[in-house]
Order: sequence, then C-alpha cells, then structure tokens
Amino acid sequence: MKAGYVRSSGWNPKVVETQEKALQAAGCTRFYTDSPESKSSGLDAAVQDLKVEDVLVVTKLDRVGRPIKGLVDLINTLESKSVAFVAIEDGVDTRTDDGRYLVHVMKRLSLMDKALVSERTQQSLRIAKEKGRTGGRPPALSEEQKAEASRLIASGIPVRAVAKLIGSNHATLYRHIGAKPVVRRS
Repeated sequence: MKAGYVRSSGWNPKVVETQEKALQAAGCTRFYTDSPESKSSGLDAAVQDLKVEDVLVVTKLDRVGRPIKGLVDLINTLESKSVAFVAIEDGVDTRTDDGRYLVHVMKRLSLMDKALVSERTQQSLRIAKEKGRTGGRPPALSEEQKAEASRLIASGIPVRAVAKLIGSNHATLYRHIGAKPVVRRS
C-alpha cells in the first residue's frame, strides 16, 4: 500500500489539493494530513500505521518539515519497519539504489553536522572559560553575604531571621554556610 502524507505550513486548501493530486497520481490510496489546527500528527499516525512493504510518499522532502537529522531519523524508523520512503519531486525513493545512496549521504551529512555543532560548542566554552566565565546559575550568596550570615548566626540570631536580613532563605543558608537547624525539644 502507498500512503501519502500532506502538510501545509499555513492551511491553504490549494496547496493541500495540489499535494493530494500529486500523491494520487503516484498511486497513494491512503492519506495522512497535518494542518495548523490538528492536535495530532498525521506523520506520526502514518509511521505507526504503515506495515512491511508499505510506502510513505510525500511530494517534496520539505513537506516532512524536519531538519536533516529528523529526516534521517524518520527514514531509519521506516527502514526498521521495512517501509519505503518516496519524495516525488526530489527523486528520492529508498527502494532504488540511487535513493538508498542519497539517504546514506544524508546520514553522513547529519553526523558531520552533529560533530560541527559539538566542536563549536566546545570552542565557545573554552573561550568563555578563558574570559573567566563559567556556565550555570550564578551563586545564591556572595562571599560577603556568607560572611555576614555566619557572623549573625554565631551571635545568636535565628537562621530564618538572618535569611530575611540578607535577602535569602533559610535552606540556602543551611546549604552554603553549614548552619545547622535548631531542634527544639519541649
């Protein structure tokens, strides 16, 4: 069975009708559609419904609406179910040698892209570290606040009162300066 997937970024009936006609001409007998109003994904439903030797057909690769990695993941999922993928206007057909080769090239490009992103991230982190910046959340208390809180707690002021005075909360003081909660026994 050939199933067609129709997607329009803005719900335009003419675009949808054009895609449906092209998919019918390609022999599709079932259609899955995504629209801006739809709550569930037609593509996800198609992937779930398709069985061994079925074919998922789209008019163009951009109709799948994913970056290369997403497209590669979709094709891998379809391959694991022994479902073929066809993009009519782009000449992609995973049942042919050329189509399989193109998918192989896309997989390699996806891996290269992932490696480049990782390399750029590591480089940016190194540069930030050289400038004295580290990632993550800023400290909850400055060294001065910690010293002041320690001094006030040592003088006998309750931790909750000290927390209010320095603009923090008691749990932060317990965590950062090692203040111990007072256990009252009656």
